[in-house]
Amino acid sequence: MNSSSSQLQKEDVLMQIRDKLRKENVKLWLQPYYSDLTGPSYSDLKNLAQDYSNSIKSSLDSCYEAILELQSNSLENLKQNNHYKKSGLATLKIKILHPNSPPRILTKELLLSLRGNDVKELITKEINVSSNKLKLIHSGKVLNDDENLSSQGVKNGQQILAITFSEPPPGMRETENQIRELEGIKTDSRLLALDNEYMELEDQFGNVIKIPKEEKKVLIVAMALHEKGRSALKREDYSRALVFFLEADEEFRHCNSQLLNSVDNYALLDLDIAWCYLCLQSVANLPEAYERLKRCEERFHSSYGPNLERLKAVKGVVGNEAALLMRLHLLQAIALYHKNKRVEALQLFKKAQQELTLLKVNENSVMMLVELGYSMAEARLGLRANNGDVNRAANYIDENRNRRLQTRKKAMAETILQKKKMKLGKCVDGQQYVDPNFVKILVNMGYNKEAARVALRNTNNIISDSIQYIQEHPQPGPSQSRSIEFLALINDLVPELQAAGFDPTMSKLALHKHGGDIMKAAEDLLTNNGIIDGDLSVLNDVDYFDKDKEAKKELKEEAFKRIAGDISMVDDDHLDLTLAQEEIFLNQYLSLLEDE
Repeated sequence: MNSSSSQLQKEDVLMQIRDKLRKENVKLWLQPYYSDLTGPSYSDLKNLAQDYSNSIKSSLDSCYEAILELQSNSLENLKQNNHYKKSGLATLKIKILHPNSPPRILTKELLLSLRGNDVKELITKEINVSSNKLKLIHSGKVLNDDENLSSQGVKNGQQILAITFSEPPPGMRETENQIRELEGIKTDSRLLALDNEYMELEDQFGNVIKIPKEEKKVLIVAMALHEKGRSALKREDYSRALVFFLEADEEFRHCNSQLLNSVDNYALLDLDIAWCYLCLQSVANLPEAYERLKRCEERFHSSYGPNLERLKAVKGVVGNEAALLMRLHLLQAIALYHKNKRVEALQLFKKAQQELTLLKVNENSVMMLVELGYSMAEARLGLRANNGDVNRAANYIDENRNRRLQTRKKAMAETILQKKKMKLGKCVDGQQYVDPNFVKILVNMGYNKEAARVALRNTNNIISDSIQYIQEHPQPGPSQSRSIEFLALINDLVPELQAAGFDPTMSKLALHKHGGDIMKAAEDLLTNNGIIDGDLSVLNDVDYFDKDKEAKKELKEEAFKRIAGDISMVDDDHLDLTLAQEEIFLNQYLSLLEDE
C-alpha cells in the first residue's frame, strides 16, 4: 500500500469516528473519558473504540488510535481557546508547501493584528526561503502583505496555506522569481488589453466578443493569470498554479455579475482551484472548494444545459465538455466523502466512473492522428468529440481549424478597417470616424488624400458635400497638417517612396510639402534628383511620432513575449484532459467505499 492510500485510510477512520462523536454528542474532553485530575480514562476510551469498531467495520486498533488523536486535538483546542481569551494570542497552523518536499506544519501563537508580511518574516526564520518567495493563502484568497490578519478574516485555530516558490521552470528567465512574474503578468496584460493586435476575446467558435473597454481590461488580466495557472497545472506545479488561480479569482470579482454569468471562464476557474486543493492534499480547504464546485455546476448547467443539451444544439458534439463534467462530479464526490456523506459520495463516484469509461480514448488512435500532423491535444479532443472514430476526428479537427481561420480573418479585416478609421480621426459630429472607403473614392476621383480626409471630417462623411468643401477650401498646407492623423499618413506612405529608391528623410519632406499627396511628392523628388529644399525642422513631429510609435510597439512586443511564453496556443486546450490523474483518485476513493 502506498503512503497516500495509507493516509487516506487513516483519514477515513478519523472522519467516520469524528462524525459519530458529533452526532452522538460525545465529548472526549469530559468525563468519563477525561478528568482534569487523572487525565484520559483509557479503559473507557477502549470500550468506545470497540463499539465504533463494530459500527464502522474497522479494526479496533485503528479506531482506538483515532479516538486518542481526536481527544488530544480537542484538549489542545480547549487549551488554545483559553490562552487566546487570556492573552490575545491566536494559535494558527501554517501548512508549508515546498516543491519536491513533503508538506510541513508550523504551529504559531500570533497576534491577529500582525500584517501578512510580518507572518512571512516569522516563517522565513523557520525555513530557508526569503519572504519575497512566499504567498499566504486563507479561505480561498491570497493574503495581502500590508493588511492585518484580523481584517482579512483570519481567526484563532485556523490554518494558513504557505506556498513557497522554487526556481522558475525551464523557459522562464533565470533571474525572475514567481512573485515578480505574477505582478509582471498583471502589468503586461493591462498594457496589451485594449490592443486587438495582441489580445482579443473570442467565443468558442473564434468570434470576437465586444464588451466595454474597462470590462475588457479587467477580464483580460483575469484570463491571462488563469492561462498562466493552467500552464503550471499541466506541469503539475500545483502550488504555482493555485497562486495564479486565486489572483485570477480576485480580478474576476471586479467584473460585473452579468458578464461573469455570460462566460464559462469563471466556472472553469472554480473547477481548477478545487482541483489544485485536491492535488495539494489540502483537506482544510475542502469546505471552500465545495462552494466553488456548487457555483461551477450552476454555471455549467446555465451554459451547457443540465444534460449538455444546450451545448449539443450549438456545437453538435459534447465529448470534451463532458470531460469537464466528469472532473466536476469526481471533485464533488470527494468533497461529499470528506463531509462523511458516504452514500451520496458513492453514487457520484459511480457516475464519474461511468463517464470516465465513455471518455477514454485509444492511444493508438491518438498516435495515428499525430502522424497525420495533428497535435496530441487536437487528436484527443477530436477523438473524444467523435466517439473514438479516427476519420471523423480528422474531419472534425480540419473543420474546426478552417472555421476558426475564416472567423479570425473576418475579425482581422474589421480590426484593420477600425485602425484606419482611428488614424483618419473622428468627424465633427464626434460620433463617427472618417470612412477610409470614402477617402479612397475621393482619391480615385483625383483629390489629395489629406484634403479628402479633412473634407469628409467636416461634412460628417457625406461625399457630395465633401467635393463641394474641397472646391471651396484651399488644400491643407504643411502648417495646417500637423495632426496625428497626418503624421500617421506620412509614415504609412514613406515605405512606398523608399521602395522606389528615394531617401526616407527626403520622402517625408516631400510628402509634408505636398500635404500627403504621394504622386506630387514622387514627381517633386524625380524632378529634383531626390533632393527637396525645405526646413528639416518640420519633420520633428513626424520623427517623434515615428519613434514614439516604435517605442510603444517594442514595449508591447516584450510584454506579449512574457505573457505568451509558456502558454499553449492550441484552441480549446483547457478541454484537453488526459483523465489519468482523475482515474487514480477515483480508484483510491472507490476502494474505501465499494465494500459498503
